[in-house]
Amino acid sequence: MAKMPVEKPLAKSDVPASPTVNAEYDARERRYRAEEALRDIERAEKHKKDKTLMKDVKACAKEKMKTYDKL
Repeated sequence: MAKMPVEKPLAKSDVPASPTVNAEYDARERRYRAEEALRDIERAEKHKKDKTLMKDVKACAKEKMKTYDKL
């Protein structure tokens, strides 16, 4: 006599997360992205104040623009 297939119960890891968990994750992710963006802005402001660095950045940008013009 053939056995009938039986579905295995879902493991805890297979159960979808509750909306609250997803909302908390989304909030943490948004906070992390905001903090990272703030660090980027702070770094950019620091770079802007460095005259020697900005001169080199402008030269590098000109080189890159020449490369784009060739495309």
